[in-house]
Amino acid sequence: MKKRTLFLAAVLSGAMTGCGATTTETITAPQIAQYRIVRIAVLPFMVSPPTPGQRQGYAAPAPPVVAGDKLADVFYLKLNAREGLAVVPPQMVRESMPSITASVASRSVLRDLGERLDVAALLEGTVEVYKERKGSAIGLERAEDAAAIGFSVRLVSVKDGKTLWTGDYYERQRPLTEDLSGFLERGVRFLTVEQLANSAVDKVLREFPLGRQIQRMQGEMSPSP
Repeated sequence: MKKRTLFLAAVLSGAMTGCGATTTETITAPQIAQYRIVRIAVLPFMVSPPTPGQRQGYAAPAPPVVAGDKLADVFYLKLNAREGLAVVPPQMVRESMPSITASVASRSVLRDLGERLDVAALLEGTVEVYKERKGSAIGLERAEDAAAIGFSVRLVSVKDGKTLWTGDYYERQRPLTEDLSGFLERGVRFLTVEQLANSAVDKVLREFPLGRQIQRMQGEMSPSP
């Protein structure tokens, strides 16, 4: 059996809490309050196409196609749980856009879709990284075997096509010795990519300007497999 080199029972003394492997950025348009948005829809996310290096096996694999719907569903569930904000169910969204790509290309298409769904804004996004961990929840052989997630999202006004909010996130989970605060927040374990995505969406939505976030019990998260 191969020796596992990254164990969660690492020595806590000297553990670092830097965030070099995680980047988060959100931007809110100053005029967003003028739009008085109370109902939105989350579109199926696009998935970044594979690069030449990925197609030839020289780089980390491109995100699977299903990652777009999975991440969009996470955003829907979390936004729908906010007070003061109504979110159209994903099935209704998909039925209203059978021939429209996930990325809204023009103001007229955006307005047409918004009218079909009776919403004031649409949330669209792109999944750039969706990498499953290689190993178990208690240890990995290499740091690069950890799960990784990367995406960008934006909230677009149906009325005029203006971007009202954007969020960008990237993280590859780091070992306890490099990210003590992350392990304390999410539990002493290596996460699956779905668990990491769930945590990532929570972090991005902390700065979402619509609705009010309902406080959850500390440490709440889906159980490990």
